[in-house]
This record gives sequence, structure tokens and C-alpha cells, in this order.
Amino acid sequence: MVLNILSKLPEGFFETPVTGLHELLGGPTLIHLKTENPAKPLYLSTLLHGNETSSHSVLLRFLKNNTPLKRDLIIFIGNTLGASKGMRHLPGQVDYNRIWEEGNLPEHGLAKQVIEYAQANEPFASIDLHNNTGKNPFYGCINKLDEEFKNLASHFGEHTVYFTEPHNVQSMAFSKICPSVTVEAGLPGEEAGIEQALKFVETIYHFETIEHHPTRQKNLVYHTLARFKVHHDAKVDFEDSPFTGSDLSFDSNLDSRNFEVVKKGTRIGFAKNLDHLIVENNRGEIITDQFIKIEDNKIIMTRTFIPSMFTKDIYVMKEDCLGYLMEVMIALKQQ
Repeated sequence: MVLNILSKLPEGFFETPVTGLHELLGGPTLIHLKTENPAKPLYLSTLLHGNETSSHSVLLRFLKNNTPLKRDLIIFIGNTLGASKGMRHLPGQVDYNRIWEEGNLPEHGLAKQVIEYAQANEPFASIDLHNNTGKNPFYGCINKLDEEFKNLASHFGEHTVYFTEPHNVQSMAFSKICPSVTVEAGLPGEEAGIEQALKFVETIYHFETIEHHPTRQKNLVYHTLARFKVHHDAKVDFEDSPFTGSDLSFDSNLDSRNFEVVKKGTRIGFAKNLDHLIVENNRGEIITDQFIKIEDNKIIMTRTFIPSMFTKDIYVMKEDCLGYLMEVMIALKQQ
């Protein structure tokens, strides 16, 4: 798989809808817009998931607002084929945010080319723009607890999440190059998320050094403990009833609890057994019985936790996960 590398925006870029990018670009594309400013470039990652379209809206508005550019900008436009169909990725296609490590697939080679290009050009920061499929506040994710990483994330939303799994995501690979962050900008296409992400990108782009946001809590970071997964064969609904005939009948407001404390003993739905539920820790170990039990067909949480990215999108929960289980890391010391 050959990476397209451009030094300017292709003709018609601003007029092309996100669904037409694949025809315009021909596939995943890296665009390095150079200036005479010797300052290190900002790296911006978009459309790793083809249905998470806010990243493209942010990119278009940023470019229109910042002409001419004041410093170099390196843009990666990822799954253009998925975007053409409005899908996270096509059936049989690899997830473009799970290819950022050594591997034998053509997409692994593509990601390696992007990483090597970035290393050669030494970006001062990397921003990977995403959307959620459930109801979440705006938040940034980091993979290192260094001050620059926490400072970077502090400028987007009130919440910062530290995670080490999945380990093969873009932000993890770029954390070895520069301060990196994954931005979760709400549901796709929502104006509030687009505007929040645009403000964030513009703020970081104009920084000389990455300082902490002056009004945000400096020492509050959430830590991902585990992923909550659903078996591919499970029949799922959100009717919150033991009588639906589904394997899993979840609380209809499940995604409304994201970033709230869910206490031990909370019921989140109904199931006859644990056969279709999996909780996996950061080492890939199955720890389902440490978090869930079935009692009178009720799915009961056996440990207090804070959920993030809990989704009601059945395709996403089976293809990726139902959501993440977190705890608060309190009073982190400066590194």
C-alpha cells in the first residue's frame, strides 16, 4: 500500500465532501503544507475512522481560518474508503487506529511510512481527532504521564484519560516522537464538538511551548483499567428487560453514565449468564468476574468504576468494545 504524499492541497479540496475524498485523493494521504517558519510543525490526524467526520470539518475550517499558515502543518487523512461509505471501516478492512505497530498487513506498512515521515520532520505535537458513538463529555487521551502530554490534553475539555491499551493506536506510536493526544469530540457532526476541537487545534498550533490550561485541574487524570466487550454472536437490545429474548438487554440510558461514578452493586441490564460479556484488562487478561456478576438475571457491577465511551451502537460494541472502565488517578506528581 503506497502512501500518497502531497506538498499542497489538491484542486477542489475545499469543495469536496468527506464522502468524495477517496475519489479525490485515491487513498490515505499525507499532506505537508510548508512555510518559511523554522518552528517545528504540528501533526494533525483525521478520519482514521471513516464515520467520524468532525475531524474533516475541523480541518477545513482551520485551513480557511489560517491562510496563510504561520508554521508547517502535516495532515494525515486516513480511511478515505471508509469515509466514502460513511463507515468506521469497511467489512474485512482493518481498523485504521489499530495499525500503528509492526505487522504484516499493507496498512501496517502504510502507518510505518507515516511514522517515519513524522520522525524526519520532528513535529512539536500530534493531535488525532476522533468522535464517540455514545454520550460523552469532550476529553483528551494521553499515553504518557509526562507534563507536556498532560499540558497538551488540558486544553481540550475538562477530562484527561491516560491509557496504554489498545497499544497499537496512532497516539501511542507518536508518543515516542512528540507530545501526542487523542481528542474525543463528541458525536460525529455535532457543531459543539467541531467548534471545541477547532479552538483546540488553533490554540496548540500557535503555541511556542505547551503550557497547562490556566483554569483546569492539573493533577486529575483518569486511568483506563479495562475494556468491556460483548461477544460477536450476542443478541443485544436496550429495553432493560429480562423478557425480550435477547442475550443482553442493557439499560436504555447506559451511555448517559459516561464519566460518572458507577457504584458497586449497580444494575446495568439483564442476562441469563456471563457467556456474552467480557472484561479484559490492559494485559489482555480476562477479568470479567472481578467486575460483573449475574444475580436473578440481572447484570450487576461488583466494583465501583467510571465508564467512558459506553455506546449503544451494537456494531461498534461488537467490533471494538461496549466501553472502558476507569478510575481516577489523584494528585499526580509532576514528572
